[in-house]
Amino acid sequence: MGQDDDATDTTFEAARFAEVTLSMTYPIVSAWEFDFLREEEVIRRRWDGSTIYMVVQRPLTYFDNVVIGDGHIRFEIADGDRPPIACRVDLAANGICGAGEAVEVVVGFHAAAAGSGQPLRNVGAFQVFGADGRFILWWSPQKLLYEMLVNGLAVETAVDANPHAFLDFEVHYIGKSFSQKVWNRLAGHRKLQRILTREREVGTAPEARAPFEISLLILRVVAFSDIPMIGAAEGNPMLGPDPIVHRLDLSREGAYERFAMRPPVTLGDEALTTEVEAMLINRFRPKYNEVLFHNYPDIRGGMREKGYSWTALTFEQVPALLHTEHFSMMPPEG
Repeated sequence: MGQDDDATDTTFEAARFAEVTLSMTYPIVSAWEFDFLREEEVIRRRWDGSTIYMVVQRPLTYFDNVVIGDGHIRFEIADGDRPPIACRVDLAANGICGAGEAVEVVVGFHAAAAGSGQPLRNVGAFQVFGADGRFILWWSPQKLLYEMLVNGLAVETAVDANPHAFLDFEVHYIGKSFSQKVWNRLAGHRKLQRILTREREVGTAPEARAPFEISLLILRVVAFSDIPMIGAAEGNPMLGPDPIVHRLDLSREGAYERFAMRPPVTLGDEALTTEVEAMLINRFRPKYNEVLFHNYPDIRGGMREKGYSWTALTFEQVPALLHTEHFSMMPPEG
């Protein structure tokens, strides 16, 4: 048996694919709210490391028929278009204050003039302060829904209530911010300003305005799995229709370990952000994105350039239905 035959006997096809997990680390906020929140250090820490953002819109969601007292906040989540959800939050049961402990609930309105008698109407947000004036938390309807669905905030509702009904968003634009903090990238963002200028309110809420409806969904790559495979690559559904085949000579010392244990990409690599942005734009095709990556996954700086045949994407802690006329993404279960 010749030298070439020996080499053939020890050379195998190999390939790799990737799994990326994308997560929200802070609730969806309106463009109006973002203008204030981006100055808060505690919220910047929540957004730190986020590199993908979406500009989205849905009818303005607000609190209605609000009654505050006896350690509870009673309200409806409404948007003027669909049946509201009646809710009650027990502050002590959620650990927000002690049983019988006095707190102050400050109510914010989108309207310049608002009524003072309960039940309060068309409320934009709550702020909760301790008896000593210490700030405890704030809730907009979107923030409360996020805390309820993602972080387990106990909110009493009717058995058949569907909070996801108020979490459906049209996607206007998808972008990335890798070398710049996302709150700096979005400050004075040209496309965001264009959307705020051109898009009209889509809801019938009394205080519906584009800056209250147009919102930001800010995402972070929180997990990455490199999955190497030894053996035939062609026809493997996990590798996609056009796998990148690596030739691995197992007769060479350490060849398998180098391929299997030294991935070309690790968590935090810019290629992950580039890949995710292109994948999402290619799927949703938002109307304000000019480059739609029609050749995805063959993109510059993406995962195929790093030797990955295919990349799968998973969302977590994103309790929203995201859609355009081209694509819809349901919220993950659980």
